[in-house]
Amino acid sequence: MKKKALLIALALAGSATVSGQTSDQPEPGREEKSITNEGADRSELTDNGLSHEIDKTTIIDSLQAIRKDPASVKFHSAMCYDMSMPPVDTTFICPACGEETKYYAASFMGKVADLVPYLNRSFKQAKVKIDADFSDFCSKCCKDASKEPELKFTTHCLDCGQTFDWKATKFEELDQLSLLFLSFPITEVNQGQIGTEKIEPEKLSEYLSNRFLCPLCRDKHGLK
Repeated sequence: MKKKALLIALALAGSATVSGQTSDQPEPGREEKSITNEGADRSELTDNGLSHEIDKTTIIDSLQAIRKDPASVKFHSAMCYDMSMPPVDTTFICPACGEETKYYAASFMGKVADLVPYLNRSFKQAKVKIDADFSDFCSKCCKDASKEPELKFTTHCLDCGQTFDWKATKFEELDQLSLLFLSFPITEVNQGQIGTEKIEPEKLSEYLSNRFLCPLCRDKHGLK
């Protein structure tokens, strides 16, 4: 009887030892998966950094080439006529708070209101990070309604990443904003619907450089 009890005790002790060893072992594949994900993250960061450097070099080289020879870019204007009567009023919908503000469609504020969807969509796809501030046109967000509204921008310098501000306050400046979304290297420019040039070829490099690069980096690359 004692011998049988001893055998049972030994069997239970062995079972507990096996169970303890099993619980301490890592889940199969967990460590490998962690290492694999880390490697993928590093690869993605490397690819993104390389892509940015390629984009930066392409843009700066293109701006330098245009500055040296503006005639290398073909400028043309597609004639476009809209025979329908434009609406009298338009609605500015604030991207920040959603407040709606009515403006006369033919006014500067009305033009900005109509550009909001286009600008927000285009800036998300742009090679240079530019943030738009529409607060002056919102009846709720505007800090000083007594001043003429300005469309304000903050650029993260393409080269060094430092931020700098600029703004658009005239109709022609609003028309020129589409130049920010040209494909690089620039070989041609369609100056759009009004059938007249929005910018002189000699000014294209300067215009884009002043909005893509901070003053120090413009000077560094001979684009000041």
